[in-house]
Amino acid sequence: MRHLFILPAFLFLTLSLFAGTVEKSYHFNNLSVKDNGKYRTISFENTRMMGKTGEPSLPFRGVSVLLPPGEAAQSVQFIGEEETEVPGNFLLFPKQEVRPISKGFSGIFSKNEAVYQTNAVYPASPMNTVQTQYLNGYAFALTAFTPVRYNPATGKLSYYKKVTLRITTAADNKSAQALKNLTSSKAANERVRSFAENPEMMQQYALPKASSTAYQMLIITPMVYQSGFTDLIQMYQAKNIACEVETVEDIMASTSGIDSMDRIRNYIIQEYQTNSIEYVLLGGDIELVPFRGLYDTVISGSGYVDYNIPADLYYSGLDGNWNTNGNNKWGEPGEDDLLPDVAVARFPFSNSTELANLVHKSVAYQTTPVVNELKRVLLAGEFLYSDPLTFGGNYLNLLVGNHNDNGYQTFGITAANHDITKLYDTLVQAIPDTAVYEWPSDSVIAQINRGTAFIHHLGHSNYMYMMRMYIWQISNSTFPLVNGIDHNYPVMYTQGCIDGAFDYDDCIAEASVNISNFLAAGVFNSRYGWFDQGTTDGPSEHLEREFVSALYNDTLPITSIGAAHQMSKIKTAPYVGLPNEFEPGAQRWVHYDCNVLGDPAMAIWTTQPNPQSVPVTRENISFAVYPNPAFEILTVSIAPNSGKIKSVALFNTLGQSVREISNPATDNCGKTTLTFTVSSLEAGIYYLKISSETSTGLSKVIIGK
Repeated sequence: MRHLFILPAFLFLTLSLFAGTVEKSYHFNNLSVKDNGKYRTISFENTRMMGKTGEPSLPFRGVSVLLPPGEAAQSVQFIGEEETEVPGNFLLFPKQEVRPISKGFSGIFSKNEAVYQTNAVYPASPMNTVQTQYLNGYAFALTAFTPVRYNPATGKLSYYKKVTLRITTAADNKSAQALKNLTSSKAANERVRSFAENPEMMQQYALPKASSTAYQMLIITPMVYQSGFTDLIQMYQAKNIACEVETVEDIMASTSGIDSMDRIRNYIIQEYQTNSIEYVLLGGDIELVPFRGLYDTVISGSGYVDYNIPADLYYSGLDGNWNTNGNNKWGEPGEDDLLPDVAVARFPFSNSTELANLVHKSVAYQTTPVVNELKRVLLAGEFLYSDPLTFGGNYLNLLVGNHNDNGYQTFGITAANHDITKLYDTLVQAIPDTAVYEWPSDSVIAQINRGTAFIHHLGHSNYMYMMRMYIWQISNSTFPLVNGIDHNYPVMYTQGCIDGAFDYDDCIAEASVNISNFLAAGVFNSRYGWFDQGTTDGPSEHLEREFVSALYNDTLPITSIGAAHQMSKIKTAPYVGLPNEFEPGAQRWVHYDCNVLGDPAMAIWTTQPNPQSVPVTRENISFAVYPNPAFEILTVSIAPNSGKIKSVALFNTLGQSVREISNPATDNCGKTTLTFTVSSLEAGIYYLKISSETSTGLSKVIIGK
């Protein structure tokens, strides 16, 4: 038997006489049934458990179907075939509220008794309505559907083994405008191919020719700071990643827009369409490079509303204008762009010292890492709630290895090839209220000072508190060995609430990346992180699993933090709330408030890094710098077999060379020894750069008085 349902698109348009159709079929087998107390849950592979609060949780399949060029989805026909009844009666577990991680469980078990007494097929419609979104110029139909038919009153349950979606399309002005964002970038088109469920449709799109002026990374910063990016630009030039710096002042003077944020975004669009840029680095805190605050509301408890979520996604999603109706609610459904076209991140510095720290850490992380620590991963999971008993470690475990938990497949950190430390709160007795071990801040500080490459954290946070550390603990003296020489500058991803609120002066995430001895970069929430009560799933968890999966999925070569973050949002976009949604706004919330603080092009170390990111290590240029701190004389000793040294230079925090020796001589053993008089220099942090014909060596130097 075939069952048909026809649903309108998100924005219903008058059908063209030349409307076409696109079909995609899905197959469902191997139904999984699990007991959950007196309730049961069901799932299939490649589905995600969704539902309205208090109503039965059902497995939904996300849809990302590529449409013909210049066309948008008008309606969708759901065709269910091979309906199969599952023996027995089912009392399906009711969907519980999504909650901010910092708020904890509501203490209320939600169940809509009226729905559970309904003697009719549930849900009445098997799918969300459809919207058209755009990724790098390609039009996608996004939605989610369930193959399950359920009668709550009788407990009878069946599912379709085959579901076909027949999408009707027609010419659309917005889709035609989106074609301007087609790009010759190989990375962008591979990203589209991996997201499309029907990649053969890409053949209908005509890509532009590569521009002779193309470059990869755009840096936007005030004029006074543009010279501070010199080392970063030179490092990327050596990796064949071309960078350009544009000042905020020039953008304000030359680019049109309704305000400064609109002007910056319009300039990004111009450079993307003209030069196929892939990364955008926003160089400065919000007083230097402003942010656009986006709007969202979450149906949970009495409800959560925010009109000003700090969201650099505004600069990443380049279709439309994010505010079609011109009100004060930027990013309302239908005005958004959920598929980011470029990878955007922010250096949240407010002065030249912080900028120098950020640049140095990104360069050092990629070019001179402590190699024997690159496989060290720290998972820091906290005790979250007592009723029901919930530990962050259970969520973090889903980042290790490949998982299809909660219905969707992700690739994870390979346990066999990594040294994984699990700093987990645990239950040590049978009475939860008095028997939970909670690790103290000293434990995580000790682990960080031991040396690690990546930190994953799930626990309670706020503006001034993260990983059980307060903002006043974030200092160079707390992490004396995390200096890029003794131990690596780590990278971090946290699902905690509000620790990345970079509109706050200054939040703990900003402090962590701005000082010289801690994080090289991180992914943080500018507002709440969200979880699903009663599961190891949730909106924030979905994003982090997809982020890790992007780095460890060898089918698509993603290595940079910005591109992995970009891909995590692309993968979750089909589940972001739509009209008649089965998720009440929380996935949209984290889609907006999850941001990267750091360098978007920074290549993350995994067991198999991209060959372009193979570092220039101390094995290539072996050198010593002493004394450090230096007061009168700084000595640099370069070992033999380091290649022909072209220059040795000392830079201040503005990126200006204050001491330099070109083509230094070697002794009879091939060793090079140089001295710099530094007594006249101002006290502070400096950077020594040694350049050979093929390699670069970097070291932080402290000049004292």
